[in-house]
Amino acid sequence: MPGPARRAQALLVLLAGSLGLLVTFYAAGGTSQGPVQLVNDYSVLPNSDVTEMPSMAQGVSDEDMSPVIPKSFEKEEEKSIVMFKRLQQVLKKSEKRSEGLNIKVKNMKEYVDTEVKAIAKDVKDMNLQDTDEIKAIEPIQGPKGPPGPPGLDGLNGIDGPPGPRGEQGSRGQTGVQGNSGDEGARGLPGTPGRAGDAGPAGPPGVVGPSGLEGPEGLEGAGDGWKHTEFDCPEAATETMRMVHCNRQGCRLETYFAGQWGTICGRNFGVENAKTLCKAFGFPAGGKSHTTYGEFTKHERIWLTDVNCLGTEGDVGDCNHAPWGVALKCHHKDDVGLCCFGSQFGQLGVRVGPSDFDKCREADSDFARLVDCGYKSCRVEVYHDEEWGSVCDSGFTDKTAGVLCRSLGFSVGGVARRAGGGRGMVWLSDVTCKGTEKNMEWCPHSAWGLADCDHSMDAGVCCLGTKSSPPPKAPGPVYECAGGKESVSSGSTRLLECTKDGCRLEVKHSDQWGTVCSNGFTEINAKVVCRSLGLPGGKFVDDFGQKYKKQGWRDIWMSNTKCNGGESWLGSCRHDSWGSNTCTHDQDVGICCERAWPKLK
Repeated sequence: MPGPARRAQALLVLLAGSLGLLVTFYAAGGTSQGPVQLVNDYSVLPNSDVTEMPSMAQGVSDEDMSPVIPKSFEKEEEKSIVMFKRLQQVLKKSEKRSEGLNIKVKNMKEYVDTEVKAIAKDVKDMNLQDTDEIKAIEPIQGPKGPPGPPGLDGLNGIDGPPGPRGEQGSRGQTGVQGNSGDEGARGLPGTPGRAGDAGPAGPPGVVGPSGLEGPEGLEGAGDGWKHTEFDCPEAATETMRMVHCNRQGCRLETYFAGQWGTICGRNFGVENAKTLCKAFGFPAGGKSHTTYGEFTKHERIWLTDVNCLGTEGDVGDCNHAPWGVALKCHHKDDVGLCCFGSQFGQLGVRVGPSDFDKCREADSDFARLVDCGYKSCRVEVYHDEEWGSVCDSGFTDKTAGVLCRSLGFSVGGVARRAGGGRGMVWLSDVTCKGTEKNMEWCPHSAWGLADCDHSMDAGVCCLGTKSSPPPKAPGPVYECAGGKESVSSGSTRLLECTKDGCRLEVKHSDQWGTVCSNGFTEINAKVVCRSLGLPGGKFVDDFGQKYKKQGWRDIWMSNTKCNGGESWLGSCRHDSWGSNTCTHDQDVGICCERAWPKLK
């Protein structure tokens, strides 16, 4: 067969295979792939592996082939064209059927989704209805079961921080006046008396050699100068000044204790004016005006009764009444000064003090005076390795005298309120008779239980000469609190007291019981005494056995360990309540000091 005929036959076979495949596909109802894709994808056609026909007969070359196409081949080609057209028609129909099937599939999917949602909603509504019906049923309570065994005691919690200090209560009513007290301490030394009269003048001295010629002087005011026609000149030193000048004079002021003030004109003589003008640099002197009160507002009147001798360089060095003591003087009596001539002399300088004497500080290992001012120093005492202040409630000059003498002052002291402390207020109601060697041995409240704040801190101003403090006087003999009577705070009590202590008992579950001495320390004893409002704190091991003062109730606590800041013993760490192997021979004893000591 010629080469073209063979190729045509291969094409017919290919088309026939494609048509058969489509018929088979639609007979099976398949729609996964479009018919166009099936025709173009030759790999899915049956007999797709058509063997290519030989290009020529055996033993015949291409050159021997006839170039004329046989009739049979043309007929075959026409049939192929007809079949190809039919195939195109079939493809168009299949596309329409595929579109219809896709629409049906989409509709079916929407239908299924709608039905599933409706079923889910029905199920949810039924569940809600069943839940409401279940809730509507009244619960039936079963019979009460038997009580469980009692639980074990929990461990003691850690003490919380101390609460804020409560507000100070209102002041109580004034008590009835007591009897007259003993004679007060010696008063402050009086002011120095005035200087005596000047002695007789000595014989004239030998005339010295002539000095060198001085510099040319300043131009004077002229012969026509008059006090009534010109203002008096102003002038000043470091501690004096003349201000608010007019034709009569300038107000004289002096500086003391950090403040400028005036001078009362009482007894202010001509000699004072000459002396002070020379101190201002006016050798010619001047005159005074004893009622120069204008322009004065709130200045202090520092001096009165001034009496200068002629050599002083400042009004403060002249004789005068004590600084700030200007009785019966008013600012209308302020002195004025008008100095003559030109100012070319040397300015005067104050020799005396320019401030009040402050109270003197003092220090020892048991008491000290700090933050001293003109009136007082704050009193502080040393206790439990901490400095603290003393409340001025009941603090008198007698107590101040005892304290000052114990710090080395010869005369004693005066009691005044100081305030301004920080930390502990150790003592209050310290009431000394005046004969004690140390303030701590005077009657006072319990250490650390003062009902005062630092605005009431006591102060003193000690008098006399100061020497080294004497050694601390030995303390008095204390008796343990209690004696024949018990001491109780509601949760702690001391019973069966001896000279060395009392049996300690604490309350738990409304029952009193003792405390075992195992692990007991002096810190624990101080917590006990402080909870009872008492100072001190010592303990006695095996108090029950030593003094035959055994308890007979429960032994509530053992292995107790306090840190010192607890409000009562039960807040300290210890074994579980009542859980121990102690006997009443091991009951601990406590000795607290009385609120104040019993002196020898």
